[in-house]
Amino acid sequence: MFFDWAAQPFFTVVTTFIFGPYFVSRMASDPTAGQAAWGYGIAAAGLVIAVLSPVLGSIADQTGPRKPWIAFFATIKIVSLSLLWFAAPGSNLFLVVLLFSLASVAAEFSTVFNDSMMPRLVPKEEIGRISNVAWGLGYLGGMVALIFVVLFLAGNLETGKT
Repeated sequence: MFFDWAAQPFFTVVTTFIFGPYFVSRMASDPTAGQAAWGYGIAAAGLVIAVLSPVLGSIADQTGPRKPWIAFFATIKIVSLSLLWFAAPGSNLFLVVLLFSLASVAAEFSTVFNDSMMPRLVPKEEIGRISNVAWGLGYLGGMVALIFVVLFLAGNLETGKT
């Protein structure tokens, strides 16, 4: 259940509330170009996820351990997000969108393997309830992370620094 708690802050902080708006408003020469580039990146990642998730789900169902897959995709996500540290106005937009898209794909693929473990861990009649609790914990984790990030980024009224 805590996988969702740990995974959701990526979607809340990076995709929706902090990095996405930063990319659109500051990274590109104008917000329209930023929105277009961000949209293309999300669309490309979504296409890769839509095409390959069923394949990976089948692999998860047919093979043994899933945690190595989760670790593999977590590593891709961590490296991609770490490299976004260097994303600043004037950076290569393609590279920034590529790193974000890789992180997004890796996040979703790790979810495929996490979710495939549930039928082996939980009685069939409990799957819906456990899944719903995990989903709720994910959103709670995302909100907690967002609150901390907003507090961290909030400027000092006297100095204007974060």
